[in-house]
Amino acid sequence: MEMITPNVYTETKTRGCNPSIVFTSEGSVFIDTAQWISTLLEMREFAKKRGPIKYLINTEGHIDHIFGNHWFAHESIVIGHEKLNEMFWKVAGWDDCYDYSVDVIQRQDKECLPLMPSREEYIINRPQITFREHMTLNLGDTVFELYSTPGHCDAQLCVLVPKERVAFTGDTLFSGCQTWLHTADIPALLKTLDFLDTLDVDYLVPGHGPVVDKSYIAVQRQVIYEWLDAVSTGIARGWDKETCVKNISFADRCPVDIGQEEMMEYIQTNNVRKCYDYLTHAGR
Repeated sequence: MEMITPNVYTETKTRGCNPSIVFTSEGSVFIDTAQWISTLLEMREFAKKRGPIKYLINTEGHIDHIFGNHWFAHESIVIGHEKLNEMFWKVAGWDDCYDYSVDVIQRQDKECLPLMPSREEYIINRPQITFREHMTLNLGDTVFELYSTPGHCDAQLCVLVPKERVAFTGDTLFSGCQTWLHTADIPALLKTLDFLDTLDVDYLVPGHGPVVDKSYIAVQRQVIYEWLDAVSTGIARGWDKETCVKNISFADRCPVDIGQEEMMEYIQTNNVRKCYDYLTHAGR
């Protein structure tokens, strides 16, 4: 794990999101969970050496953020946005989240496959506390400010910890890896990036990729504009949606985040479709 401050740790070198821990005087708070059981258990053991795990905050409901919720059931209170249940336990390109999770463990974390609960035993541990726009959580000597930050998905949230000068942005930011727009509301996403610019922090923990500072917000904004510009150019040439999909790709820009290389084509094609629909007002 990477120590951001003496009380804040994150893991950016595992498949899925960047699961993180914030320590307080009365226990710890997890921000999302690891998608590999080995990493998940290591982080839990590390946290429990310093006290109880009081809360788990899910920044969204995509499987790479909530897979590990099972291991916090009946122990920690789960917090999320009120729209989290609408997308909880779903995964792009698969019909069954349990089968998808087993496939990931079999391929990438095989030594921990015996620790994967059976389908009947697996607890789909949904949030017990939800909020709409803003929520303040006080634990010991630390204040957590939770904000609704829609864009990547409707249930997206940001966790600000002023004392530590750090914010956990979830998938609003993708650092050094492919940006997923498959569930994005593009105007909302751009507005959320503007909001992140107002935060008084030194560190931003993205949903994927290395920890950054606020200067990266402009980089992320530019990535979105470049997708829109490429698709807009295609439309101006008279291309329909599938012609845009065939001809536009940013696959050479950067890799997909760790362990998800097989999703490159999915990202490229669906990012184009999302931008095309936005620019042509399809479905509005």
